[in-house]
Amino acid sequence: MKKKRGVKKRVVKKKATKKASPQGGMLKEALSDINKEISNLNKQKRDINTQIKNLDSSMANSQEIEKRLQERIARLLEKEASLKDKKKKVGIRLDRLAERLSKVQKVKFELGEI
Repeated sequence: MKKKRGVKKRVVKKKATKKASPQGGMLKEALSDINKEISNLNKQKRDINTQIKNLDSSMANSQEIEKRLQERIARLLEKEASLKDKKKKVGIRLDRLAERLSKVQKVKFELGEI
């Protein structure tokens, strides 16, 4: 005997409609706030990185200026040493000249007595 196959009825399930729950709206709002905060933090991070780059550049410029000034000071110290040496030599010559003048005046005075 053959069994009859019955036709299966297809049960159509109704799709559940999502109602906007108060929690879902709050979650969306919270996510939106978090995204805004992340955006603000990223902007602050970019600003800080820009400031750091500017400070690095400024520091490099300051170091370059310091280096040039140190080189200038070194050249001035060399000139100062040279001028001190010349001053010493001129002082010695001046002393010798003063001795000679003294001798000449002494001889002149002695000749004037004769």
